[in-house]
Amino acid sequence: MVTKVESNEVYHQSKAISSSALKTIHKKSVYHYLNQAPRKSAALQLGTAIHTAVLEPENFYDEFYISPKIDKRTKAGKEAAAKQEKLAEGKSVIEADQYEMILKIKENFERNEQAVYYTKGDIELSHYTTYEGVDVRVRPDCINKMLGFISDPKSCQDNSPRAFKSDLYKWGYHLQAAFYSDMVGIDPKNFVFIAIETNYPYSVECYTLSEKMIDEGRNAYKNAIADWKFYLETGIATGYRGYERNENGIIVL
Repeated sequence: MVTKVESNEVYHQSKAISSSALKTIHKKSVYHYLNQAPRKSAALQLGTAIHTAVLEPENFYDEFYISPKIDKRTKAGKEAAAKQEKLAEGKSVIEADQYEMILKIKENFERNEQAVYYTKGDIELSHYTTYEGVDVRVRPDCINKMLGFISDPKSCQDNSPRAFKSDLYKWGYHLQAAFYSDMVGIDPKNFVFIAIETNYPYSVECYTLSEKMIDEGRNAYKNAIADWKFYLETGIATGYRGYERNENGIIVL
């Protein structure tokens, strides 16, 4: 295991397979992972902003620019907007109303003793190792090896137990928890998701996974790595594997 303090950009340049890639392979296929469109959305940017606000507040204003409300229909408004664009160069732009929401989320986060406790550790420390002959990498949002936990804040619209459990399966978070924990040697029962609502009243709740869900996540990442290894060895980007097929090779639903 090699650990590194490095930027997110450098980490993502590595050819080692990551949790995000394995989730795509698990939910879809190797072919889909190799041909996926670049991910960029307002929801993703908001999630990144919340992540930075609660985990790395000292970096927030270096990475994000708060855009004031401007009436661009007037000449003065257009001139003000042009000035704002220059000030925002090299940063992600957050609208003023989004910023107010982020401040309220941060306030609620800091009032949640569990959330605060489980974000005391190394933030975004890169880990590189091999599994079954495959180079892999993980970058936990927060890891505390002395106390033996990993935590991962997740933005969501509804952080109720039922809704967040659904998100766990939908987005492959159970795979991520098992994969991260196994690769760095942390008990997966001590992987804590901090679910942060992006809807009023911006509730914050902490969750761990059952043994059943951990086992399902572990099986999911192992199968995904097997598919990736098959691609590395053969150059064949498989479609959907693991399904029953008839004598003609067609998937049986």
